[in-house]
Amino acid sequence: MNYGANQYRRSEGGALPPRETEAAAFVFVNRLMIQEDNADVRMAGLVKNQQLWSLLLKDVGNSGNRLPSVLKGDLARLGFWMMRQTIAAMGDRQRRLLPLIEVNDDMIAALRANSSITGPLVHAGFVALAS
Repeated sequence: MNYGANQYRRSEGGALPPRETEAAAFVFVNRLMIQEDNADVRMAGLVKNQQLWSLLLKDVGNSGNRLPSVLKGDLARLGFWMMRQTIAAMGDRQRRLLPLIEVNDDMIAALRANSSITGPLVHAGFVALAS
């Protein structure tokens, strides 16, 4: 377990609720990807997007994840699509990032919406993305 994930777990009762911390990770990634005219920032955003969705997929596949099975399946399918599209964009400078940004925007909205699903969507690693 890395330092960032441990800090995240310890701070779950801290300043930001876990779901807001997760939304902030998507916001951070989108702010990088929006700058797609800058090749270095674009690639940094794509790398962070890949890390973010990799964490999400890892958690969705965790047997301790308490999300409903249907939601876990939907998130897994979306996550695999995001990973494929992110990797494709890494190799194709002309590929637009808007579809990736829009999916992340939807995740931000879902995480910030009032929901009957409580607790974090993904448990660890989001703080480490910003480092």
